Amino acid sequence: MKNIIFITLISISLAFSASAKNDGGGSSGGSSGGSSGGSSGGSSGGSSGGSSGGSSGGSSDSGGGSYSGSTGYDKELKRILFEIEKNENYQGALKDLEIYVYENPQNANGWNLIGFASRKLGKFDDAELYYNTGLEIEPRHDDILAYQGELYLQTDRYEMALENLAILTDICIFNCSEKIELAEAIKKYELENNL
Repeated sequence: MKNIIFITLISISLAFSASAKNDGGGSSGGSSGGSSGGSSGGSSGGSSGGSSGGSSGGSSDSGGGSYSGSTGYDKELKRILFEIEKNENYQGALKDLEIYVYENPQNANGWNLIGFASRKLGKFDDAELYYNTGLEIEPRHDDILAYQGELYLQTDRYEMALENLAILTDICIFNCSEKIELAEAIKKYELENNL
C-alpha cells in the first residue's frame, strides 16, 4: 500500500512538473539569450516557474501584482513566437507583442517575449520593464528569471545575474534548462571579464 501511495505521489508530481513546462517554455542554449522559445528548442518562451529577482524590481513570491497569473501560449502568442524563433524578426514581433500585451496584460508569457524581443534589439530599459511586469504577474516564471539574468549580464550587473541563478537553483527541481542556460551565460561572462 505504501508503494502505491508513493508511486501515485511521484506520478502527480511529475505530471504537474510536465504541465507547468507545457506552456511554451523551455530553452536550449546560448549565453546571449538564445533564440527564443519553447519546447521547440529556443530560449525565450515562457513557462510557469521562477521567482522574482531580488533587487530586480519583481514582487514577492505571493504572486502579487495587479494581474491574475499566466494564461499560457494562445494561438496569437504561438504565431509571434514562431516569428521570433524561426525568422528572428524581432522588430516585427515587437510590434505584434506591444498589441498583444495591451490586450492580454495578465499573460506573463507575453511579457517574457516582449522583453526578449526588446533585449535582442538592444532596448535594455524596455526589456527590464517588461521582465519586471511579467514577474509581478508570475514571480516564479523561470524563463523570465533566466532572460532577466542574461539582461543583467549584458548590462554589467553580474551580482544581480547571480541572484537570479540562485532563485532558479532554488525553484528548479528537475530538468531546468533555464537554470543551465543562465549558469552557462554567467560562466562565459566570468571568463570574458576575468572574474
